[in-house]
Amino acid sequence: MKVDFKQDSQLDDDEINVLVSAKELNPEVIELLSMLQNVSIQNDNYIPINTNDRVQIISVDDIVGIEIFENELNIYTTSEHFVTTGTLKEMYEKLKKHHFVQISKSAIINIDHLNYMETAFSGNMALFLSNDIKLHASRKYLPGLKKSLRM
Repeated sequence: MKVDFKQDSQLDDDEINVLVSAKELNPEVIELLSMLQNVSIQNDNYIPINTNDRVQIISVDDIVGIEIFENELNIYTTSEHFVTTGTLKEMYEKLKKHHFVQISKSAIINIDHLNYMETAFSGNMALFLSNDIKLHASRKYLPGLKKSLRM
């Protein structure tokens, strides 16, 4: 087997294109393709979070919402609350393909965990999420939220 790397500046930063070439499609090639697909799926559903003294692996499906306060990211899951460093923008880029939507300058949510919404002060919306988490959507981000919810 020959393994090669080719740099492609036309790909997005988080995009990897794998091409498997062989004389014919045989069981060995099919097994290799299956393994590559499984690596992609496995890495896609979990995210590592650096906490004080360890790296916590969190299932993307368990993340309810993320808020940033100063330089701290607060990650709310269905069972725990984690505090780490980083930017909301970086986290959103990793999660936006998993039903996450930005609801304010300082928060994103997993719409799979949205229970209901209520009108709040000056056109904002209060969002009630799984695990009794309440976050606020600002007017600027409401159109994107409504589009994600097909409203």
